Amino acid sequence: MNIAPDHVRLFVACEVPDDVKEAIGGLITDLKGRSGNMVRWIRPEGVHVTLKFLGEVPVKQLPAIKLAIQEAVVGHAPFELEFSNIGTFGGREGLRIMWVGVAGDVLRLEALVRAVNAALAVVGFEPERRPFRPHLTLARVRDEIGTRQRAEIEVEVGKTEIPQSSWRTTQVSLMRSRLTPQGAVYEVLATFPLRVSQQVQA
Repeated sequence: MNIAPDHVRLFVACEVPDDVKEAIGGLITDLKGRSGNMVRWIRPEGVHVTLKFLGEVPVKQLPAIKLAIQEAVVGHAPFELEFSNIGTFGGREGLRIMWVGVAGDVLRLEALVRAVNAALAVVGFEPERRPFRPHLTLARVRDEIGTRQRAEIEVEVGKTEIPQSSWRTTQVSLMRSRLTPQGAVYEVLATFPLRVSQQVQA
C-alpha cells in the first residue's frame, strides 16, 4: 500500500507496559499451536488499545492533531485496565480478527475515547459511529482461508485460557503505522500524559 510522501498513516492509542506485552506473547504462542500459519500474528511489542484510527493524513496537519489530543486528555486521570475475555470479529466469510478484551476502568477509558473523538472532530476527523469495544488485537486471518477453516480456528480460540494481567494507563500516544510485507510497524510520534488539571497555586 503506497502512501504519498507528504502523508502519514496515524492512529491514537493507549500503549501497554512490557509485562502485558510478554503475556500477549505467551498467549500468541499458545494460539499458534492451535491455528498455525492460517493467520497473521501481531508483534507483541506493538500491542496497544486503539482509541481512534485516523488513516492517511497530510504531514502539515500534525500540529493541529497534536493540539487536539492534548486538549482531549486534560482532566482525565490515569486508570487501571486488565484482560477480560478472548474474542473475535467476523466478516461475511467468518472469523477475521482475534483479540483479547479489556476490562477494568472501562468507563474512564470510554470517556477518554469520547473526548478524543470530539477534539479531533473539530480538526476534521469524523467521529467513530461504531460502538467502542476496547481490545488488544492478536491476529488477522489470512484472506485466502476458507469459511470452514475460519470456523475451526474460532472453536480453538474459544478454548484458550486468558492469563491474568492488569496495568495502569498513564498516557495517550499518537502513533504512526508503516505497512511492510512483514506486517505493520508502529512509531510513537507524540505522547500526552493523563493527569487531572492542577489547581492554580497561590
